[in-house]
Amino acid sequence: MEIKRITFLGATLFITGTLLFGIVHLAIANYIPNMHGWSDPPGKFQKARNEIGVNVPYILSIFFMILGFILLILNEV
Repeated sequence: MEIKRITFLGATLFITGTLLFGIVHLAIANYIPNMHGWSDPPGKFQKARNEIGVNVPYILSIFFMILGFILLILNEV
């Protein structure tokens, strides 16, 4: 019973992180054509992330993907 719960939690976290990561990238891709310039470094991608304020969801999505992947791998071992 416990193994199914860990698998479900790992899969849910991984899918949630992937979806959030995709949505953040979609928002950035929609915003970049409206930018007039950027500095190098950090570059256009980081400047767009800063301007639309999606740094926290971006980091959170990566954290969710890594945590979900670890739970899925540990469940198999």
